[in-house]
Amino acid sequence: MCGIAGSINCALDSADLEMINHRGPDAKGISKIYWCNNTVVLGHTRLAIVELSEAGNQPMVSECGRYYLIFNGEIYNHLELRKKLGGVTFKGNSDTETLLYFLIKYGITGVSDFNGIFSFAYLDTVLDKLYLVRDYFGVKPLYYYATTHQLIFSSEIKVIVSNECYSKLISLPALNTFLTFRYNPAPQTLFDGINKLEAATYLEYDCSGEINIHNYWPKKQVINYNINERDAIAEYKYLLEQAVNRQLMSDVPLGLLLSGGLDSAVLGHFMSKHSTYKVKSFTVGFEGKGNYNELDDARSTASIIQSEHYEVVMNKEQYLNYFYSSFYHTEEPIAEPTIPALLLVSQLASRHVKVVLSGQGADEPMAGYKRYKGEKLISQYHKLLSLIPLTYLSKILPNSSTIDRGIYSSGFKNEIDRFVAIYTLFTPDLKKKLYQDDLLDMIGQDQKLFFANHYAHADPTGSSLSKLLFIDTRSMLPDNLLLFNDKLTMANSIENRVPYLDIDLVNFIESLPEKFKLNGHTGKYIHRKAAQDFLPTQIINRKKRGFETPVHEWLRSELSATLLDIINSENSFSRTYFNRGFISKMVEQHRNNKKDYHKHLFILLSLELWYKNFYLTYNRDYSYTSLNVS
Repeated sequence: MCGIAGSINCALDSADLEMINHRGPDAKGISKIYWCNNTVVLGHTRLAIVELSEAGNQPMVSECGRYYLIFNGEIYNHLELRKKLGGVTFKGNSDTETLLYFLIKYGITGVSDFNGIFSFAYLDTVLDKLYLVRDYFGVKPLYYYATTHQLIFSSEIKVIVSNECYSKLISLPALNTFLTFRYNPAPQTLFDGINKLEAATYLEYDCSGEINIHNYWPKKQVINYNINERDAIAEYKYLLEQAVNRQLMSDVPLGLLLSGGLDSAVLGHFMSKHSTYKVKSFTVGFEGKGNYNELDDARSTASIIQSEHYEVVMNKEQYLNYFYSSFYHTEEPIAEPTIPALLLVSQLASRHVKVVLSGQGADEPMAGYKRYKGEKLISQYHKLLSLIPLTYLSKILPNSSTIDRGIYSSGFKNEIDRFVAIYTLFTPDLKKKLYQDDLLDMIGQDQKLFFANHYAHADPTGSSLSKLLFIDTRSMLPDNLLLFNDKLTMANSIENRVPYLDIDLVNFIESLPEKFKLNGHTGKYIHRKAAQDFLPTQIINRKKRGFETPVHEWLRSELSATLLDIINSENSFSRTYFNRGFISKMVEQHRNNKKDYHKHLFILLSLELWYKNFYLTYNRDYSYTSLNVS
């Protein structure tokens, strides 16, 4: 796992690589190539995990000098791929070298044979093509900015933002989208002109500066309605165990990010089964008792999987410290209150291992979230709900932003419009009150365009829920959760692997009918059934919690006061774009428990802190304050 950066006709040097040194502190390399009357720079920072010798250093150049590669990630099946490369004499055992010579032999379309997590740049100086490539589910990020005859790209935005080729501007369409979904679907970012390369795509840049983007995995979902439960469970268990075993590939120690829930417990079981050493597990908890602390559950699981367990407890002061300082690494506003916890537990893990496995990616393909139950109910009772005025539903149901979104989505008959509504936080009516005049034209944007391509590849015979899961796995997962997972673990030079997103495993899960995912009110049904063979009932039936924080409570007290101070400051983001009087009204209604606006207010606070970090006081040498953990 590493950091990559490159440019065409934009200055890029070793100082720029220092900004992503946390992604790869073990080695650094940079090459300058004169190609097609262009100056190309390829840079790399290395986190040595497979092949620890210099034979794995990058940029990597072919023996003939024609091909160049900078690569971030892991190719788990690289030893199998080597068998297809007869005649090649390898210098070492790195998957980077396998990747280079596989591309040389099979061309860029050979990427569809890879099982792994990756983003890379590949230059063919004879074919006169530069390729930028991102993995199937977007586990590894890749950003780029292009103008006529200029290109700059990197694993992280900060390299682009600080480059003289780029002028910092805020994308108003992206701001509108962010307030809708709480994240920006690829290719959008809040930085005008800077794009996220979409998952399962590659960008082709030729000598003339022309850019074309191709989807190398335009696979349509096909549901197998004939499979029985016994066979489905057996195949699922086999593929998951195979995925975990495959992802133990490493020449350095590995660990496990362990929550108190089922997903990481299953990974821990298979890791312990296939590892030659005692697995190390890492957990973060919040100070206090109740819903904000699952340390006891994690300790119980660690005992069952027999891991060497480490934990860190986060208090309110630490949480806020990490929250305020994490924007340098996230590079985009934060909508997930759990982010400071991930930053802290990654810091803990970095003292013991270089690689962790985590349970990220289990919920989206297998209906693990509450919202999926809501969508199933809405799709089943849509005709009945359409007869009830939405204002009446709002009055009789509990005060919750999640319920508000469910009520809002129930008003749409069209499936894809309803999917958009499920994720809509700031509705058009709220935006009309929030936006200043310059933004009002953005309200009419068609947000479903971001989901349309994924929707087109979902099996049309599948249920409404099956289509939603298919879209989530290709949009919200890569462009929100996986994005922050990568950045916050890599902030501490930790590689985060996600076995639940093994390509073979996900292909199988997506071929299953809905009943194997959400069965009645039981989400991740097949996952739970498979785990019954090796985990106790108390783990399988634990209520899904994750790392919960009392942010909604703090936003009824001192944190809301902080927000009001910031929005009313001289150079605030809100002063330029928003109606501060309406924000004050939202704060008052939330404080008085008249409306649940904690997610809205948290996002507005995040926008302000992001703006301060990247537009008002950006410092390329900034890093978060370290806390003592053991």
